[in-house]
Amino acid sequence: MQISYDVHDWNKGWYQDKAPVRKCARPWKMVHETKSGKAVVCCHGYTGYPGELVRPGVDLYDAGFDVFAMRYNGHGTSGKDFLSSGREDWLGAARNCLQDVMKEYETVYLVGHSMGGIIAAILASEFPQVKRMALIAPAFDMKPLQDKKMMCKLRLCHLFVKRIKVDWKADPSYHLYDERDKDDDAYLGKEYWSFMYPGKLWDLYELSLRGKKALKTVQADTLSISGGEDMSVTEHSSEIVAEKPLGKNKHLHIPAGHHLLPYDKDIGAQNEAMEAVRDWLLL
Repeated sequence: MQISYDVHDWNKGWYQDKAPVRKCARPWKMVHETKSGKAVVCCHGYTGYPGELVRPGVDLYDAGFDVFAMRYNGHGTSGKDFLSSGREDWLGAARNCLQDVMKEYETVYLVGHSMGGIIAAILASEFPQVKRMALIAPAFDMKPLQDKKMMCKLRLCHLFVKRIKVDWKADPSYHLYDERDKDDDAYLGKEYWSFMYPGKLWDLYELSLRGKKALKTVQADTLSISGGEDMSVTEHSSEIVAEKPLGKNKHLHIPAGHHLLPYDKDIGAQNEAMEAVRDWLLL
């Protein structure tokens, strides 16, 4: 795997993490010895990390693209850092990465997973130079927030409740492709996925509203992929992307797909999604 972690500091100017970045969460690049004429910037999801996007990175690199994956501030370090960061930090780091890559490449596309799909849409609205993007399970409409009682509770408690303990167990059936330490998953599970963070979830909700508004002006041709087994976001999230007024847009629904399509436990669904992303960006 042609991966390097020698990248620019795209987190500069925003919240600075206090805890070290876990090995799997390091931002990375895959760049050909003879630089490609086209690059792809990959944006990971809420409480996720760059290593989750290694599979699409490898596929796109093998297809001839140079590929970059950034890390949001507060992600892949500690729960305390997560609480101290927010939506403007996450968006700011992604914007730094895109602007940096655009200085080096004439053609730059975007790939976003979950919250990264929202952020990619916002960036595409800000930078019409981005002519094509692929959004994987974009989180414009989140299933937990479809419940009115849940939404009312979130509106109230996000202002004063930092975190709520939830059950989390590692699922070894997912296919991980990143370079990691053996305890990375357990550590990140303990710091992030074992809690619900109401304030951060509210940040995600606010980003989703901003992203929906941004879609109205996004000119980029956009593929959006949804999974039938996705328990986090609705299929409608991808439908509204395909219905945006500008550009040529497509919605691909994969019935067997879960939310974590870039490393899905269903290898058939994973392959279908990643091949679709590659083929869309090659058009």
